[in-house]
Amino acid sequence: MKAVSSLGNLQEAIDLSSQQIVVLFKHSTRCPISAQADEEMAKVEEDYGNKGVGFGRILVVENRDVSLACAEKLGIKHESPQVLVLKNGEVAWHDSHNAIRYDKLESVLTM
Repeated sequence: MKAVSSLGNLQEAIDLSSQQIVVLFKHSTRCPISAQADEEMAKVEEDYGNKGVGFGRILVVENRDVSLACAEKLGIKHESPQVLVLKNGEVAWHDSHNAIRYDKLESVLTM
């Protein structure tokens, strides 16, 4: 998963979503729920990373400014962990916490 650790990286990911689906994962390295979501996201990336889907990870503690800018730019209240699926520069789907599961993302990515 590509690190989204600057405002420039964030804008690149948003811009890329006009060419392909981009999945942004907001991850907290201090949270056990986020650790479980990270495992789910690793499986999703493994299966969809070679199918034209881009993946980015925002570490919410280490890159708080990027995480907050993501919420502001995309109009989705900040949560952690959180996953956002971007299409054409907008959030097509999002969820957080224990709802971040392979099966949910699979249904969104195969639409």
